[in-house]
Amino acid sequence: MSHDEAASLLASGVEANIIAALVSIGLNEQDRGWAEVICLRSLNRDSEAVVASAITALGHIARRHGVLDMKAVLPALNTAKKKFPTLEATVADALDDIEIFT
Repeated sequence: MSHDEAASLLASGVEANIIAALVSIGLNEQDRGWAEVICLRSLNRDSEAVVASAITALGHIARRHGVLDMKAVLPALNTAKKKFPTLEATVADALDDIEIFT
């Protein structure tokens, strides 16, 4: 989906739309800075599914772009893991991608 379509889905407030947008952003978004900011913001949501999608998207962004703002990403991932302990494996997978590709 396009950048504008993803932004529209994010703004909808509908969980399924937000998840679809995050998946697309992780896999397709060309504006790395914007994608990273959106994922970091999404880590603060109350929905475990949305947070999981944002974590996975950060791993994809690292793989595709080869860089992330680690000073922002690492604390955010740790906070997400504390908020949702069931996402520990998802965070570990994202950190593996980040370590390999950045």
